[in-house]
Amino acid sequence: MFKRIKKVFSNKFVLLIIITSLIILLAFYISPFVKSTFTANAITPPTSTPTTPSTPSAPPIKITYENFASMLSKNSMIQALPDNSALLLKFYNFNSGQRQWEKTYAITKSSVKEGNVENPDITILLSSKYLNELTTSNFCSIIKKAKANNDLGIETSLSTPSLLWKFKSMTKYKDCLGF
Repeated sequence: MFKRIKKVFSNKFVLLIIITSLIILLAFYISPFVKSTFTANAITPPTSTPTTPSTPSAPPIKITYENFASMLSKNSMIQALPDNSALLLKFYNFNSGQRQWEKTYAITKSSVKEGNVENPDITILLSSKYLNELTTSNFCSIIKKAKANNDLGIETSLSTPSLLWKFKSMTKYKDCLGF
């Protein structure tokens, strides 16, 4: 009997089906922990006191290159980055008919600075035309709009499992990032 079972499992096709099934079961098991109803629609982190009707909310602040680093560093998504992560955000335009780089920002946990970073985990390419629309209250909608218009690029040298594991603290923002 054991020889028959061994013969069945020696077939690579059957082994592939078993491994695939285990991966699918694992994905279904993990998915409830990954899903979240929270979306980050503002660049500023949420306050601990709710806004009451008698207290008017602050008007959105227009984001420019001059205040981009300070506004983005307050973003709850940036503050949720893993300690050992590094992102690179590069703005570009096609004003001359080919891609021209405008500004580059190095992003780490709670820190955004103009400039480059060695070996970023993720490089995000974003058309600068969205900067004209960006405010502290529409960050997620602008990112989704750029992605829908193919004006958002994401590059990484990490494998998908490595990326998911390293940035597991960011799963609650997956809707904001359009994933």
